[in-house]
Amino acid sequence: MASPSKSPTTQSPGKSGRLSSQPSELMLPTQRVKMIMKSCPDVETVPQESLYLITKATELFIQYLTQQAHSQATDTSSLRYDDLATVVHSLDHLEFLRETIPQKITWAEAQKLMEQYDNKFEGFH
Repeated sequence: MASPSKSPTTQSPGKSGRLSSQPSELMLPTQRVKMIMKSCPDVETVPQESLYLITKATELFIQYLTQQAHSQATDTSSLRYDDLATVVHSLDHLEFLRETIPQKITWAEAQKLMEQYDNKFEGFH
């Protein structure tokens, strides 16, 4: 196992599953991920090993999400917001993202919804 003085953010897992001294292949900035993690009041400290694993897991999730959206896209030369929204709203296991990535609606549809719910938005009454 890697010595405690070595930071996992500057290392990548080797073939044996142990951390090696090779530069990390992480794409996301670990300090930004750490800042997001620490924004939760329950999180006081973030160990380097946890930070590395959560950053890598986040990258893999983003890769999965974009691959799913690309596979359902009508135009495979680019990936649009609508493609992401469609995949989030069509796959049950991505339901937790539905409020974060809502499907687009027209202004007329929004006005109908506001009238239907007496001009009250969910969560703001």
